[in-house]
Amino acid sequence: MRAFHYKLLVSGQPSFRTIRDTLPQISYEPGNERGFLLAKESNQNRVKGRYIYTRVGKTVTIDRESLEPKEEPVESLAECRFELDQQKGLASVEQRRGELNALYEALDSIPDVHVAFEDLNLNLAELLAEVQGAYKKNTIKSLRIKDYLAREHMLTSATFKVIEATDGEKIAERFSDQLDAFTLTLKLPDGACALTVTRNGSVRTSDDAPDELLLFVKDLLPRFHEAEVETTEVVDPVAAQRKPRRKG
Repeated sequence: MRAFHYKLLVSGQPSFRTIRDTLPQISYEPGNERGFLLAKESNQNRVKGRYIYTRVGKTVTIDRESLEPKEEPVESLAECRFELDQQKGLASVEQRRGELNALYEALDSIPDVHVAFEDLNLNLAELLAEVQGAYKKNTIKSLRIKDYLAREHMLTSATFKVIEATDGEKIAERFSDQLDAFTLTLKLPDGACALTVTRNGSVRTSDDAPDELLLFVKDLLPRFHEAEVETTEVVDPVAAQRKPRRKG
């Protein structure tokens, strides 16, 4: 499974230029605690590569004298595969979403750089329709709905498997304001491919997903970002079917 996690990149041209010019100067070499290795695809508006840094964790051991457990720090090298795309206003990392924090801290420590990573808030219902329009042979496999009000007045966020493929679009439209993620199966010339997109900008695909699909979805993210989170009405599927009681 391939995973890409996106946030909005807020950076003026002077700061981005400083990032682009500074990262090659702090390239990683064996023995260093951190550094960058830039890819050849990097250009004036896009910086792509790997950030190697030291991650400090903890391990619990038994003290030889007291026989009591004690915590000891453990250092290990971690890798963050990243991309900064100023033209599209996106910062992304692969595999682990937490790497966005490590990348931000590294960039923010550069003098004269003013940069921010802001959360995406995607309109998934419209983004889903756009993907379906581009890839006609598709099936909605699952939908994650936030604040779903079920029986007995229970509120939950859960992923629902779509049993009848023809109902997927209707369900997505009905719960459009509460849609947190969707998973599609796309039929491509080279075989079937799974695609999952979340409201906060995580994109997961099958290992053999074509790069064209990933680029297509990436281009949609800024377009379907909503700056403000609207107040949503929770849909109660049980209460909606009840008839109002008459007074008197």
